[in-house]
Amino acid sequence: MKAPYIYDGLEAASYDLVDELSDFDDYAFYRLLIESNPGPVLDLGCGTGRILTPLAEEGMAVVGIDTSEEMLVICQEKLGKDHPNTRLIQDDMRKFELKERFATILIPGFSIQLLLEAEDIDSCLKTCLEHLQPGGQIVVPMYMPWEMLESRSDQVPLELRRDSEADENGQRFVAWQGWKLDRFEQRLTLINRFQQVDSSDTVVVEEDREMTIHWKLPFEMQSRLAQIGFSEIDLFGDFEMKAPTQESESIIYVAKA
Repeated sequence: MKAPYIYDGLEAASYDLVDELSDFDDYAFYRLLIESNPGPVLDLGCGTGRILTPLAEEGMAVVGIDTSEEMLVICQEKLGKDHPNTRLIQDDMRKFELKERFATILIPGFSIQLLLEAEDIDSCLKTCLEHLQPGGQIVVPMYMPWEMLESRSDQVPLELRRDSEADENGQRFVAWQGWKLDRFEQRLTLINRFQQVDSSDTVVVEEDREMTIHWKLPFEMQSRLAQIGFSEIDLFGDFEMKAPTQESESIIYVAKA
């Protein structure tokens, strides 16, 4: 299996400051689902701890897995040493082996869409099923790029996406993004440029990255979950406790072991 996309370098260092998920409003949704099925939580693709950290601060037993060592270092710095019920593990989301079983497994940030091949998605879902307690739940959000799909173009050049506030030394991060769409393969490639800029607006460091995500339509994802062995598959739209609509940009799948 080809290794999945890994956040590192400027992208990891600037993630909490310029990534669109840094101010995403989905925590309350996850929190409600966890309350409905109490017990230990696995945050698969935890990154810098956007979801994991507040869960840990509430005293929950939570394990975080990510492939990126650099993202986990940032997550650990945010956690500090005051959360004995929290562990961070560098591992592959497609195949990991832990001794414990979980009441809830979250795959936040649309991380599952970084798995481009069907066998990789299936491996991830099977491994998650093996790590759920009886009656445990998996929560899998998926981004639907309707804005791009409804546009007349299949590609746009780099545009300014986010410019962070300057730190105490006057340095800041700037993120640019373009994209290209493969409608047939259901893949969206994000063309990213990350810059570290000093107080005189000089670019000190610059890195270009390409990230491809794969989306599945609801009937496809429901079928995959059912074939893997999940049951009671519910769909929610845009991180609200209601069914998705045709305009929902986020479709969240919640299924039981």
